[in-house]
Amino acid sequence: MPHESPYPSVEIPERPYHELLLEGIDKTIRDGKNKIAFVSGEDPTITLTFEQLRKDAFAIATYLHSIGFKNDVAAVVLPNVFEYASFFIGCAINGGAISGASALFTDYELQRQFIDSRAKVVLTNEESLPKVLLAVKQSPNIHRIIVIPKRSGSSLPSGVVSWNDVVSTKVVKIPKVPIDVHNDLLVLPYSSGTTGPPKGVMLSHYNYNAMISVYLETERTQILNVLDKNWDDNHEKILLFLPFYHAYGFGLLNYSLLKGMTAVILNHFDPINFLTAIQNHKIRILGVVPPIMVFLAKHPSCDQFDLSSIQLIRTGAAPAGKDLIEGLMKKYTNLKYIQQGYGMTECTMASHLPDLNNDQPFGSVGKLSSNLLMKIVEPGTDKEQPVNQRGEICVRGPTVMLGYLGRPEATASTIIDGWLHTGDIGYINEDGNLFIVDRLKELIKVKGLQVPPAELEDLLLSHPKIRDCAVIGIPDAKAGELPKAFVVRADNTLSVEEVKDFVKSKVSAYKRLEGGVEFIEEIPKSAAGKILRRFLRDRSTAKL
Repeated sequence: MPHESPYPSVEIPERPYHELLLEGIDKTIRDGKNKIAFVSGEDPTITLTFEQLRKDAFAIATYLHSIGFKNDVAAVVLPNVFEYASFFIGCAINGGAISGASALFTDYELQRQFIDSRAKVVLTNEESLPKVLLAVKQSPNIHRIIVIPKRSGSSLPSGVVSWNDVVSTKVVKIPKVPIDVHNDLLVLPYSSGTTGPPKGVMLSHYNYNAMISVYLETERTQILNVLDKNWDDNHEKILLFLPFYHAYGFGLLNYSLLKGMTAVILNHFDPINFLTAIQNHKIRILGVVPPIMVFLAKHPSCDQFDLSSIQLIRTGAAPAGKDLIEGLMKKYTNLKYIQQGYGMTECTMASHLPDLNNDQPFGSVGKLSSNLLMKIVEPGTDKEQPVNQRGEICVRGPTVMLGYLGRPEATASTIIDGWLHTGDIGYINEDGNLFIVDRLKELIKVKGLQVPPAELEDLLLSHPKIRDCAVIGIPDAKAGELPKAFVVRADNTLSVEEVKDFVKSKVSAYKRLEGGVEFIEEIPKSAAGKILRRFLRDRSTAKL
């Protein structure tokens, strides 16, 4: 039988999501307890009020309506900036969806996403404009490019519209666009592409209503009431540095707006700005990915700042090991909790969230969230696995995507009889806690035996001379595959043999690093913190 959530079901609004978001913003303005929606993490003198955010959103909606944008897709090629939120709301008012892309993408990557998403409008900044213009040449659906200028009066190419002109549009009442909350798109993020080319993940208004409703209820009953019964959103700040084009970062942006909090926004991860923001804004809850945990645990810059305000670290997107968690708890004495969650873009954001009311065992990503069902199946079959037996994690419920845009075959192989097959291997214990073992397609097969890369990576990170690492399987004629480690040294005296011997003394023979050890300057990762193993495989193949 499928596993049910241990938590009460949450009522999901049957309304367009942006209406709920605007109601939350209006309430914050009306209450008058918090005027500031955003403050820059790079320059704290730069702020944006909730009132201005609302005005900008309606000006954008009016402008988009005037150019015929309706039930369309708008691409956003930006780092984390204030303008992201108001543009998203303006698009949604017109029945449209946004599709975020990394500001680090090449023109080829942007072109691929513009064409695939059928985007009609692009919002970008001056820094990214040259490659956007190149990408648009081969993207026939793009009708308008809007650019956030570096400074007022910047000259822009013909046909490119300044953001300043757009938000200066006189607001008029525009026809209300009929929205089918169950089938119309709100957001079109792209999967990370760790196992193939990125695919557009179709998320509806109802998907997002469900996710945010569950998240807010979980936050109230399982997090804030435990951490501080006198928690006051209006006097707390949240640090937003995870990219908005990714499900996790975008979810936290929406959370801050709905709660009426002030969000400290970093347009990219800079170690000093990150640490300064935590120190100066007294951040108590920190949403991160494991590479940031490694940074907090091992980087010498952290010792130069007062990070004593941090009481809870929430992490997701990739596994965080026991040694890393214990190291952080020991280093930061005011840190009460480090909790892992689990989810994926195809499930809108998270399917498993922390619960501070109950002890969460090391390695667990928590229990199944409200309104969802889960089953663990034998990979490649529909045979359900018993408790404590590993298998592929499958999830069903209102947060599961509509499918992949324009890819019916990929959708059919991922959503089977309503069940989202995550591609992740895990198991559930007697108490309902889920444990992630690894990605189905990333398990290393040594003579038929499975070696989870995350297990070896966790072990390697416990070595004081290792700053970061990644493990892949490389082809071998006799064994099929052998584990190989890529290591970023924290101490240049570290040798290949020292790494091999360290692992050899702690694991079974088939898990040893017989594929070798290679020292590199940086581990390639997606914006979500997931190791991009395909780049490491390509690197190894090129050396054969």
